Order: sequence, then C-alpha cells, then structure tokens
Amino acid sequence: MSRRTRLTDLLDEVRAEFAPDPRLAVFEVEAEVHGDSLLLQGATSEPAAAEALHHAVAALGGWTVRDEIVLLPEADGETIHAVVTSAVAPMHVAPAINTTQVSQTVLGHHVLVLRRAGRWLQCRGPDGYLGWIHCGYVALVDETDAVTWQMGTEGEAWISLGAELRGDGGEVVARLPWGARVVREAGGTVRLPDGRRGSPVGELVSDAHRPLRFPLEGDAVVETAARWMGAPYLWGGVTPNGVDCSGLAQAVYRMHGLLLPRDSDMQARIGEEVDPGGFDDFRPGDLLFFAEEPGRCTHVVVATGGSRIVHSSLGNGGVARNDLLGPLNYERELRRIFMGARRVIGGEA
Repeated sequence: MSRRTRLTDLLDEVRAEFAPDPRLAVFEVEAEVHGDSLLLQGATSEPAAAEALHHAVAALGGWTVRDEIVLLPEADGETIHAVVTSAVAPMHVAPAINTTQVSQTVLGHHVLVLRRAGRWLQCRGPDGYLGWIHCGYVALVDETDAVTWQMGTEGEAWISLGAELRGDGGEVVARLPWGARVVREAGGTVRLPDGRRGSPVGELVSDAHRPLRFPLEGDAVVETAARWMGAPYLWGGVTPNGVDCSGLAQAVYRMHGLLLPRDSDMQARIGEEVDPGGFDDFRPGDLLFFAEEPGRCTHVVVATGGSRIVHSSLGNGGVARNDLLGPLNYERELRRIFMGARRVIGGEA
C-alpha cells in the first residue's frame, strides 16, 4: 500500500473514530502532498481527532508535515457564546437561507458558536446538534453572561408553555414558544436575554418547580404530548407552530427533564429494547421506531399505552393519534414498517 493511499485511509479512520456523525461533530480535514511536504488543512470540532491524525501521519514518516487544521470553536478574540433572542432560531444545514432547515433552537437557549461565514454562525445547540444560524436570531455574550442567564441570576428562570410578553400598552413584545427560557423578576416582570421586559400572558412554569409539574413518568409524558395535538408538521421544527416526529419527542421529554438526541435514528439508540409482542404491551412513554427504507430509522412516535400512539407525521399532516392495530391504511403502513421500540423511562417492572 502506498503512503498516499494509507494517508487517505488514515483520514477516514480518524473521522470514523472521533467524528462519525456530521450532525454532531465537524471533521473537514484534507491532506495535500507536495513532494516531501504534507499539508494538513481544514477544520474540526474534535481536538482529539486532530491530535490523533497528527501522530498517525508522523508515524508514516518521510514527509515534512505542516499542520494548519483549525480547531473549533474559532476563538481569536471572537465571542463563542450566544443566546437565542428570537422566538425561534432556524438551524440550517449550510450558511444560506435557501438551504434545508435541520432543526430549531428556541428563545433563551444557549448555543456555542463554532465558526462564522459572513453573518451566519455555525452553532452547537443544547442537544449537541450542529446547524447554521443567522446572527439576527441571537445575541453574542461572554461565558459569564451565558451562565448567568441560564441560572436565572437576578430573578428566577421560567419556561414558557406557549405564552406572550406584552408591553405597557398591551402590544406584544415577544412570543414565547414552548420551551422558551425567560427570567421572571421581582413584581412579576419578565426579562428576555436581550434586555426586553414585559408582562407575561399565558402559561409559564418555574424551572425549579418544573420537575413537580412535569415528572419523568410515562403517563405524565403522554399527557404532555397530548397538548401538542393538531400542531402542523414541519421538517426540523420543535414547537407547536410546526414540529417533526423527533422534534415532538425531544420537546415533550425535555419538559420532563430528559434531553433526547435530536433525530429519530439517534433516539433509537438510547434506553433499553422493548419486545413489541403483539403491539399490546407498550407502556406509556415508550418510543417506537419505523423504517421507510430497510434498516434506516426515519420515524419515531410516543406510545400512549398498548398499541396506541401520538406522533407528528406527514401521513397525518401534523400531530395526531393512531392505533398500530387500527384499520386505517396509514395504520397498516405503520405496522409494515415498524422496526423496534425503546424504553427510556425506568426499566423492567
């Protein structure tokens, strides 16, 4: 095997070990050979990957190695922390508005800025998911301010269940989607991360009291999921204004204190496997997974008990209930493409 071929294999091996999923890690490294000189260039969010590659290349011998790999986040005096200041910040697959929305982050949530491309920021969300957010959706802050905001210092952290913030004249200052984080100050005034203030109209819950209101129990999870009934389907969505299948599962479980991974195939790897039996033995809160293509998980639903489910799907146009043993054509299709179930609350009874 030539050294050049071995070099290509090394890049693939390091990527597979340290950054196998581009949704969670950046490894965009290339190697250029110029005679006896080897240039390593690109970017990675995984310092261990860069170190492992450097050692492996050095072990090949015979080259003078120049390492110009940029480690992310790119600091260089730039602020690497941001807090979402809009109701919803779309996360795109690339730094352009006409690219696919892969997820969303809602108001008040902290993101880590990895790098910049013009007015776009590649960010890591609270769930570790990567996406490009336009700078107009966030406020750049230092680490101290980011931590202070998350802790609700000089007030109390509250979570929106779909409220509004209104000014003295009754005009809407901001819309607070499901899961938005705000700070409630003395006297009941609510403060946003960019300093705007107003009076809340609608339902919010204290973050400190949230575990009591939303315990990590199957029946409670099902009750929360039912509040999303009728929400329209939206690829990459995470709010009742538009949500996809895994976004629904993630948003519901987040309220109950369990942060699920972003996508259905990721969610299919957590918890413990459940024997489907005849679809009658699922517990409330179990996650069920489906594959439109053999071996590739493409859909997740929340079991509400037995064969009954609630989910966001294109087949229903949004969040709705179905029965896996039901007579509808869509329910027969779900039975056909069922691939497995996972229990993420508790274990065997």
